Amino acid sequence: MNRWLIVGLIVLVLLIIVGVAYDQGVFDNMEFGRLATIFAALAAPYMAVKNMLFGNKDLKAFQDKYDQLKTDEVVHRTGLDQQIKAKEDRIANLDKEVQLLDAKIEVLEMKKKRVDQDVNSMSVDDTKNEVRNLFGD
Repeated sequence: MNRWLIVGLIVLVLLIIVGVAYDQGVFDNMEFGRLATIFAALAAPYMAVKNMLFGNKDLKAFQDKYDQLKTDEVVHRTGLDQQIKAKEDRIANLDKEVQLLDAKIEVLEMKKKRVDQDVNSMSVDDTKNEVRNLFGD
């Protein structure tokens, strides 16, 4: 039984060495695809235990970056919502101004029609008197 215990310990030590080497990035630039895959598979138990005990620093960095992006998005959306609200208010004010100007134009058109009717209904003598009153002799 001592023999199996020694073999098990040697295998465990080799797995830990491969796991540490994988974690340090020793196999990142390896050109042999199959060999790199084998080393990655051998390192998987070590990485799983390490990540379970100490946490995954890459996952934590990714989560922090994601949280920062989320915060930035909320700030950006709030700013955009404020800009949109300001522009909607400006549009509403401009609509009111346009309605007011339309009403003034209608009043002026009605006055013009009334003046045209008054001029058309005037006799020649009334027209001459009106010209004299306005422009003098």
